[in-house]
Amino acid sequence: MMINVRRALHSDAQNIIDSHVRSIREICFKDYTPEQIEAWAGRKFKPELWWQTIDRDYVWVVEVNSQVRGFAHLAFMDKDTAEVLGLYLAPEAKGLGAGKTLFNILRSEAKSQGVKKLQLHATLTAKTFYETFGFIQTAGLDSVEMRGVDIPCVPMEAIL
Repeated sequence: MMINVRRALHSDAQNIIDSHVRSIREICFKDYTPEQIEAWAGRKFKPELWWQTIDRDYVWVVEVNSQVRGFAHLAFMDKDTAEVLGLYLAPEAKGLGAGKTLFNILRSEAKSQGVKKLQLHATLTAKTFYETFGFIQTAGLDSVEMRGVDIPCVPMEAIL
């Protein structure tokens, strides 16, 4: 199996969306109710918004056998803090080291920009993944409302 990680291009937008939705539906489903999964994955994702995100922030994709099967998204909040706004893999990329590779790229990019702290809101599914990189939970469970449904998440941070 060939794995490649690269910066995202505008032409990747639909594949990023597809990977995101598949990750929610096929990986996160075990930690969320069917109503939460539908509210979360059933949103209207727009490629145009990803074009803007790719231009503004740092977005990488992971390809498995030349097909985009996941992404990572990093934004700089201020000179000392960056936020991981997403790291999602389609099932084909899970267990291949793709998540670890994507996260290490995010961390390297943040360090190269002088960031001292990474923060994120982990899915219930990804909490232990982030703990392996030194993230700690900073508060009780939080939630994001999507289409009128609360989606639980875990606020976390790591010092670089």
